[in-house]
Amino acid sequence: MRVLITRHASAAMKLATILDAEGFQTQLEPLLDIKFNRRPVSVENVQALIVTSANGAAALAHSTDERSLTVLAVGGATASILETEGFSKIQTAGGDVKSLIKLAAETLSPDAGILVHISGEHIAGDLAGALTVKGFSLRRDVLYRAETPSVLSGAAIKSFCDHKMDVVLFFSHRTAVTFANLVMQAGLERELALVTVICLSEAVALPVRKFSWQKIEIAETPDQQALLQALLTLRDK
Repeated sequence: MRVLITRHASAAMKLATILDAEGFQTQLEPLLDIKFNRRPVSVENVQALIVTSANGAAALAHSTDERSLTVLAVGGATASILETEGFSKIQTAGGDVKSLIKLAAETLSPDAGILVHISGEHIAGDLAGALTVKGFSLRRDVLYRAETPSVLSGAAIKSFCDHKMDVVLFFSHRTAVTFANLVMQAGLERELALVTVICLSEAVALPVRKFSWQKIEIAETPDQQALLQALLTLRDK
């Protein structure tokens, strides 16, 4: 079973190692190129930091020496990076913005100081709006940007045209949007009929539902382990 990995290069290589060990054939097609903005993060009068991606966790580690502040991580993968980087007070949400908002409301106080959202240039969900309604003051620090390619690689186009691609994995809404645009640009819509797509969440799947896939699978929970379990289940049917 050949699997197309669309994550940014470093994450794609790590995932490929996992899938190769499980006997999958992997093909890397990074649809995001992460560019870090290495600048200091002020933590004066800050109650907690909120990190909504693994890239944000990596960026934060390079932007402050403070490791004792409370950090709210969107999910397990983000929390794991924060822990590796030495942050000692990590609280982990359920993998999406909704659960992150709930965690903040339950564990933090609007009167205890501002919150700082560590993010990229593009964000999904209205974290700031939801927390502001609950009385919190929030500052957003943009520490990285994710650039997208203008075309699909020749290798990816050939794999689809030769019907040698079985599964495509999507971990983010923006990656799915980029893929959809590039597929239509390359005129590959009909080549997806024998391909299964597995997405981290329904929101991630939305941009690619316009295509006639063989099947669309959604991870049971919005994390890598659940997505990989969906892939293993598909293989073992």
